[in-house]
Amino acid sequence: MSKNKSFFLQVQHFYINCVYLILQYKYRQKNVFTYKEECMIAIEHLQKKYGAIKAVDDLSFEIQKGETFGLLGPNGAGKTTTINMIVGILKPDSGRIRLNGETDPTQKKIRRQIGNTPQALAIYENLTAEENLIFFGKLYNLCGKVLKQRVKYCLDLVGLTNRKDDLAKTFSGGMKRRLNLAAAIIHEPQILLFDEPTVGVDPQ
Repeated sequence: MSKNKSFFLQVQHFYINCVYLILQYKYRQKNVFTYKEECMIAIEHLQKKYGAIKAVDDLSFEIQKGETFGLLGPNGAGKTTTINMIVGILKPDSGRIRLNGETDPTQKKIRRQIGNTPQALAIYENLTAEENLIFFGKLYNLCGKVLKQRVKYCLDLVGLTNRKDDLAKTFSGGMKRRLNLAAAIIHEPQILLFDEPTVGVDPQ
């Protein structure tokens, strides 16, 4: 099995696992939260409003190291809002977030541990695939041989090695999404957050 096929099968398995994990969460006691030191992500009574609209209402859950966890729901259910609060883009109205024991996701040492693929593509279309990954790698202080190795590895993983010198604006939607994924893992994060990462990506 090729690396590319294996990678996308892993992504498909992620969504299968989501169903099980959400069903499992459904039967947890709603308002009880016990933080464990080994939690990578711990959410406690999180709330966020946009005017009169409650986007996230008293959400609590824990994700252990090595666990795959999914948020399932219709449009407007608050999935993206929750992710944006976890990574520090949005500030919750109330509640608490812990990432690997730390309570401030905007700290540099915490940001270094997070890989995030937002729903909207976060790549530079006037840069090549390779230049995009070099840019994002340098944001995390990667340089020299390490940066070169990570760029090569990530391009190979998402099947873009043969297009590394092409501008991102020439890519199809699915290829841009794959480059977006590569940018999220360039720095080998401990925590990966995917917001609809496979939209427009072919199963092969």
